Amino acid sequence: MRRNVLKDLAIQRMRYLYKLALDRTRSGDYDLARRYIELIIKYAHKARVKPPKYIRRGYCRKCKIPLIPGLTARVRIQSEGKGSRVVVTCLLCGWRRRYMIKTSGKKSRIEKLEK
Repeated sequence: MRRNVLKDLAIQRMRYLYKLALDRTRSGDYDLARRYIELIIKYAHKARVKPPKYIRRGYCRKCKIPLIPGLTARVRIQSEGKGSRVVVTCLLCGWRRRYMIKTSGKKSRIEKLEK
């Protein structure tokens, strides 16, 4: 019981710190925003819990700055043959993260004709 309460508190604190980090980044205080992200990582390790997905994907792993499209991040869609991916680039350090886009389960007409 106590373990679940600690995990819930850690996740609540991570969410709050992430909101603060976004606000600090928008106001231009990158050092304080970086400190908030470092605290999020520290709480996650201490409580042995993963931050929510939007927080894990929402900061640069290299320079620890929250990624805000247009301000600290560039977001592009890269098309490929079988699937596409989203490429997020940090504008401060150049770090890139690639996420696969799920393709629908339906097969295209060309694939059906090839069978």
